[in-house]
Amino acid sequence: MEAVRFTDVSKRFIIRHERARTFQEAALNLLRLRRVNGAREEFWALQNVSFSLERGRTLGIVGRNGSGKSTLLKLLAGTMRPTGGEIVAQGRVFGLLELAAGFHPDLSGRDNVFLNGAFLGFSRREMAARFDQIVAFAELEQFIDTPVKHYSSGMYMRLGFAIAVSVEPDILVIDEVLAVGDAAFRQKCFAALAAFKARQKTILFVTHDAAAVRRFCDEAIWLDGGHVRAGGAAPEVLAEYLTATGASHGGAIAVAGRPADPLARSQGDVTLLAVETIDEGGSPERHFVSGQPVGVRVRFRAARSVADVTIGVGVHRADGLYLCGTSTGAWGQRGHLAPGEGEATCWLGPLPLAAAEYTVSAAVWTAGAGPPVAPSHRLSQASRFAIRPPRKEQGGALVLTPSWTAGAARTREGESGASLAMPGPAQGYRPGVPADQARPADGFHARWRRSPSRLTMGEGDDEFLGAGWYPPEDLAPARPLDGRPAVAYLTQDEWTSTVGVTMCRPQHGAGTATGRLSVGGRLAGRFSLAVPALEPFTFPVEPVDETREVEVVLEIDGAMEPAAGGASDDRRQLGVAVHEIWLE
Repeated sequence: MEAVRFTDVSKRFIIRHERARTFQEAALNLLRLRRVNGAREEFWALQNVSFSLERGRTLGIVGRNGSGKSTLLKLLAGTMRPTGGEIVAQGRVFGLLELAAGFHPDLSGRDNVFLNGAFLGFSRREMAARFDQIVAFAELEQFIDTPVKHYSSGMYMRLGFAIAVSVEPDILVIDEVLAVGDAAFRQKCFAALAAFKARQKTILFVTHDAAAVRRFCDEAIWLDGGHVRAGGAAPEVLAEYLTATGASHGGAIAVAGRPADPLARSQGDVTLLAVETIDEGGSPERHFVSGQPVGVRVRFRAARSVADVTIGVGVHRADGLYLCGTSTGAWGQRGHLAPGEGEATCWLGPLPLAAAEYTVSAAVWTAGAGPPVAPSHRLSQASRFAIRPPRKEQGGALVLTPSWTAGAARTREGESGASLAMPGPAQGYRPGVPADQARPADGFHARWRRSPSRLTMGEGDDEFLGAGWYPPEDLAPARPLDGRPAVAYLTQDEWTSTVGVTMCRPQHGAGTATGRLSVGGRLAGRFSLAVPALEPFTFPVEPVDETREVEVVLEIDGAMEPAAGGASDDRRQLGVAVHEIWLE
């Protein structure tokens, strides 16, 4: 059942330019070719926007500043009227838009609770029954009778959100207001939103936090200059948006300040349309086992007949480590393309990669050019796939098929010294044994160097991870837990006084994940976690007399079931996803 539908919705604003106040100012405006005498200019914030959202679904709205995101929410909330088109909302709508919207500054928090209830059609008696619940959730008992003009931005947000969840609207509209809350209250808000969603309520969510959209929203739309550039499943829309804006790192986390890739838009007659990984049968697939063949299909469009075309693909680990690359030009296969759409498939072969998440990039060169010349079009980290271990998790970046032989050392006088007994036949590759008959050795996990004081998941320090950790899969660079204790090894110096961990709920389910963190066998602190975006937690630790390696143990209180139909396709029992652990 549809909860929200926009059909060709447009919104126009009239911009009035300031009238010149003096003759000298009017003359300067004419010299600068500026409009004078109060000229009017049309600005279309939205143009022909169409989408629909089913009941109980969560929609993330992404786009640059000024793209029309807030205007869309205001139209749905009823604070603006569209210039054209049709908006249908099935049920009561409550909008958390600008801070202080809907509040009278001279009234107290108590009076504003009843005022907002009246706006929504609730009687004073109905709001009185909800009042204690609202005040307790907002944690404003001490200030509820203070005029709200004296409230901080965080206090405004607390009261507005508390009213929103208490009046049980059918459609909740949120525009970045949660960004002003402190970490503890954000946890509380997202836990309430999860329960809200579980009751089949509909949520529209505007944010610049890519991780929150990916983990919290079922669907997304990308607004650009008032138009819908893309719409559909949240991970796909977000990947397209981040690729185009050059703000992605592994397709998961936005990195502020990174310039857009100038080659993300085609500079020639050949445009890359899509990149996907496929299985041996040619079907799209995102999850493979170590040693399983992996194919990459690249779809493209040629605007005209083009000669000497080279297409290449590259594979990176989710942390950005470049693993391999190949192109048609490397095999002397510079192709000739006819006008229209086509596809090229590259079989990477059985990849001996360890359990982790990986990304695939694609590029095209024309006019006989090829690497290292810059391509005419590039899709960086356009597709992602996960490798799972064949049996046990394998340490390191590769899964090999080693074998061992051992005996006494040879000297000029013959054999002498100790020998190493090798029980049973060596497994894996052996001279004379066909490669397809060899199998990977059992997993072996060891620490080959001194442990760091700060450990970032997916950055190549896997040797310092003990039991309980799993590959990142489509949650890179964080690593999910399944309810078992997870162990990491860090160096604690004499001056260390704090342990920290940055983590989030990998997939936004109902309820709050709770757990504890221990250092060197001592409890450092407990945590409650509901936010789908990364949050830092810090706890004090006991000082030590000399530098030592300590075991840091992270435990959650039982496995957490993921929410059905969320953005992630990981369906294991998950707890929290950890990005970083450190001692300082």
